[in-house]
Amino acid sequence: MTYQQLIYFCTACECGSVTKAAEKLFVTQPAIRHLEKEYHLQILERKDKNMRLTPDGKIFLEHAKNLV
Repeated sequence: MTYQQLIYFCTACECGSVTKAAEKLFVTQPAIRHLEKEYHLQILERKDKNMRLTPDGKIFLEHAKNLV
């Protein structure tokens, strides 16, 4: 995990959209999927263009905020 990935995740949560976060930070969308694969967690539920934090995602977000 990198610091940049944590920033991206926190920004996606703030924006309510992975796409909007990617545009804001000038990165590609797969960064979140990489975090999920790396830690074997589903931190976001995706439906159409909307996203919602899973219970694991809520815990991950609190830790990410503390680190960032």
